Amino acid sequence: MDASVGKEFDGLALGDTTSNTKGTNTIVFLDHDGICTIPTNKTITYARIVVDYRPQKEDPNRNRITVRDNLINYPGELTTNTADLITSKILWNIVLSTSDARYMTVDIKNVYLNTPLDRYEYMRIPLALIPQHMIDQYDLASKAKGSFMYCEIQKGIYGLPQAGILANKLLKKRLAKVGYYEVKHTPGPWRHIWRPIQFTLVVDDFGVKYVGKQHAEHLCKALRQEYTIATDWTGGLYCGITLNWNYDKRHLDISMPGYIKTQLQKYKHLPPSKPQTVRISHSPRSMTKQHRTLFLRIQASQSMTRERNRSRRLWVAFYSMPAPST
Repeated sequence: MDASVGKEFDGLALGDTTSNTKGTNTIVFLDHDGICTIPTNKTITYARIVVDYRPQKEDPNRNRITVRDNLINYPGELTTNTADLITSKILWNIVLSTSDARYMTVDIKNVYLNTPLDRYEYMRIPLALIPQHMIDQYDLASKAKGSFMYCEIQKGIYGLPQAGILANKLLKKRLAKVGYYEVKHTPGPWRHIWRPIQFTLVVDDFGVKYVGKQHAEHLCKALRQEYTIATDWTGGLYCGITLNWNYDKRHLDISMPGYIKTQLQKYKHLPPSKPQTVRISHSPRSMTKQHRTLFLRIQASQSMTRERNRSRRLWVAFYSMPAPST
């Protein structure tokens, strides 16, 4: 984990030639004079390391340096329009209904880290979390105040509440230059002014319907001018949903492998000692928060897959949970 955290710090700063990590100039380490220039109306937030496993990514073991947003007071708009599941399903049906149409996905890497902030934020990081090679490279030992390093955040970073809206605005501006625009009145779907291409956008994930590969390549070329992207021409995974396309039969199977196991583990559901085959009536008002959350997760899974046996096992697991005490 130490190596991966060090690589993450390198990416946020100026990079590191030893590990071939390209920097993004997202954070700037402040010396004692720089700390004194921090505006008095700014609240200094703190860093947090988040560990996750993302099997669909090139590097599935994810370690991210994030900021805690509870101390950030941003006066501007924070909400971002993204496509929901229904919008994505409509586009998938359009692919199946359009002659010679195909589907592919695009993922922008580190989209937040390349977005300049309209106002800088500040955070402190325990010096013990920073790799030794960075301490030597930036002479951080002489810049530290106590046991902490203070940083100026100049670009978007994970956890900033305004990072999403600023990245989305910049992406819109860049795509508009090459003819792409967001459809009015419906958040998420995009089109080109004349090319036979449409896509849904969720943060940095593109689900692209195209007729003619050259039109999808036009979108990829436009994105590569500003971002590092990963493409999947099979269109087999979008926002964690597995897509199995059969263009000849105009058929699509969607599923979420491992979803049930993950949710049951997350909510610490233990298998009953005896098989539960009778439906237990739970009134929504009498459900605990854990019951309600699992209930909604099951509904989402059932609406997303045709594998009814899988959904039925989820319902059995749900109804075998102990009834909430009254």
